[in-house]
Amino acid sequence: MQDLHGKTALITGGSRGIGLKTAQALADNGVNIAITGRNNESLKDALLSLEKKDVKAIAIAGDVSKKEDVQHIVNEVLNDFGQIDILINNAGIMGNGSFFDDNEDKFREMMNVNVFGMYYMMKAVLPGMQEKNSGDVVNIASVSGLRSSASSALYAATKHAVIGLTEGVMHEVRKNNIRVQYLTPSAVLTDLIGKSDLDPQTMTHPEDIADIIVNQLKINPRTFVKNSEMWATNPHL
Repeated sequence: MQDLHGKTALITGGSRGIGLKTAQALADNGVNIAITGRNNESLKDALLSLEKKDVKAIAIAGDVSKKEDVQHIVNEVLNDFGQIDILINNAGIMGNGSFFDDNEDKFREMMNVNVFGMYYMMKAVLPGMQEKNSGDVVNIASVSGLRSSASSALYAATKHAVIGLTEGVMHEVRKNNIRVQYLTPSAVLTDLIGKSDLDPQTMTHPEDIADIIVNQLKINPRTFVKNSEMWATNPHL
């Protein structure tokens, strides 16, 4: 297992949920952290929790669906840290409902954030990783990207796109010793999922996903897990 101490991670959607728990878990392993998100207040609160760790941490407001925001975010991280060793593409939005609803605007918004956000981020970060011939990219997809349902056609379409994008990029940059992987969680206890009738103890929690991400990043750089599907152990508790 490799030591992550001293590396730098950029985490989108890092002010809460999976993003924040991953930032905190990486910081506990000595990784310097840059988080980004659209809500300034959430970013401030998240940064306060990270500043208690023995690492350097910054927060940058921005919208990953906007190319100019992404370039600004990446430039700020490079100015502060000099390099980006780990990119966690976690920012995403969800929308469920019938395919026949009036949902074209929502579908475009989900595509812009869930797919183009990752596209812009990888476009901005990967060239630097190629120059130093190393790096890790973790893209958060969803089990909906593997199988859809009557209420999730549009959201699932964006997550199918994330998986296809990730697999193609993974094959392009393996020769540069860059590991690109995707995660497909099922129901995770976050604000993104909204109100749920499920018992919280029957759901995967953000810190569980964070543990998986950190442990897979620790694997010797010669090997990586291309994709991981996570489920709650006992959903009928």
